Amino acid sequence: MTVWRYIAQRALTGEFVHWEVPLARDELTWALSGAGALRGTIAPDVGALRAPDGRLVLDEWGTLLYAEADGQIRWGGIVVRSGFNGPAWEVEAAGFTTYPHGLPYLGDWASPSVDPAEAFRHIWSHVQGSPDGNLGVVVDGTATPARLGTTDEPYALNWWEAPDCGGELDTLAQEGRFDYAEEHAWSGPSTIAHRIRIGYPRIGRRREDLAFVQGDNVTSVVAVDRDGGEYANGIHGLGAGEGRAAVATDVVERDGRLRRISVYADKSVTSKDRLTTLARGELAIRRNVLEVASVDLINHPNAPIGSWQVGDDVLIQAELPWLGEVALWERITGWSLIGEDRARLLLRRSDAFTYGGI
Repeated sequence: MTVWRYIAQRALTGEFVHWEVPLARDELTWALSGAGALRGTIAPDVGALRAPDGRLVLDEWGTLLYAEADGQIRWGGIVVRSGFNGPAWEVEAAGFTTYPHGLPYLGDWASPSVDPAEAFRHIWSHVQGSPDGNLGVVVDGTATPARLGTTDEPYALNWWEAPDCGGELDTLAQEGRFDYAEEHAWSGPSTIAHRIRIGYPRIGRRREDLAFVQGDNVTSVVAVDRDGGEYANGIHGLGAGEGRAAVATDVVERDGRLRRISVYADKSVTSKDRLTTLARGELAIRRNVLEVASVDLINHPNAPIGSWQVGDDVLIQAELPWLGEVALWERITGWSLIGEDRARLLLRRSDAFTYGGI
């Protein structure tokens, strides 16, 4: 059995305030291009858990919490919520990439032709350059061929518009067609390094070496959604401007079904190329009507827990009522430990993703 320990550190000073937080884990989640989560409960018989400085060990937006197993940091996050359910102390932490969400951009920066990955790094630099904002995150990874802005209409971030930093990071990842993932690791006896890795054209790979078969290692009834109400095989995109002067684009995929067009509108988009990229992403989401949303697994030689990573493509095989045998390639967009020997994979159809290009 893997032995886990939970370590608490002050977010601003880096002081480690508890090396073995007595946390009963409810769920530990990793996410692709987003923040994972840790939820758990501290039993009532351990007292108030105050640090030598008199403050609570677990302090919302003041404490970093790590999950370590076999001497390796497997997950890192920020305590964002806690509360009491009777005498028990319930705690929730979110990955470091949750931090920029809700923070306004308060600088003035523009570029006539910028790689979305470079803009992504710039926003993180801006966030961490503010007082009491430095988490020590290093953003690295490859460049992308995508470019935002023109000489006449540069890509701009302005304090008077106060764009949400986290929301802009997500948009940049979508427009640049890249993934990102958090990584945390010991870099010394009492130092933890934090990294956000940009992966272009993707993070993860097709896993022919793993098997996910209902009745073997897949224990849940695989949830399948055949909702045609949201289906579309064409997107009409509308951006900035009014009337005939509005930025517009059309993305269509003829797939043997009746024509169904959905409107995607974002008045902040001033470039047709940028709007087309966003419309393609919307089309990929809406084209699929057969979807495996998640599967629950046991630890099994087919796919030992943790043998995959977020971003991997895996083949899900199941026998479903009315549909019979189904085999779908799905991408792992997140996964959770829901017990010592059980896990849950969060999935999206692999053909809903387009890697590379603009």
